[in-house]
Amino acid sequence: MELREAFDATPDLRIVWVMSGAQINERTRVFIDELGLAQRILFLSDPKSRLITELGILKEAPESIEIGVPHPTTLVLDRTGTIQFVDVRENYHFWLDPKAMSKVLARLE
Repeated sequence: MELREAFDATPDLRIVWVMSGAQINERTRVFIDELGLAQRILFLSDPKSRLITELGILKEAPESIEIGVPHPTTLVLDRTGTIQFVDVRENYHFWLDPKAMSKVLARLE
């Protein structure tokens, strides 16, 4: 199952993608535009990585191009804003399993 299928099955799902200022560049904008992500996802910027730091997901020993960049993190909040699921990845090559996300979304219905 693709993660987008899990999202499609939950029509009132709202996705917010928070990026550090270091992550926003022309390549990022092209990626978002080419995949049509802006219609489904609200992209927010954390220019000084304040929220990223507060959440404790800032990379501790980043390479120069990763300064201010968080570990890939997924938070699922319910309608009241209560966190129902957290997944923090130290290795961005391994993505969250769509089946796990489907289970989380099913619990929220």
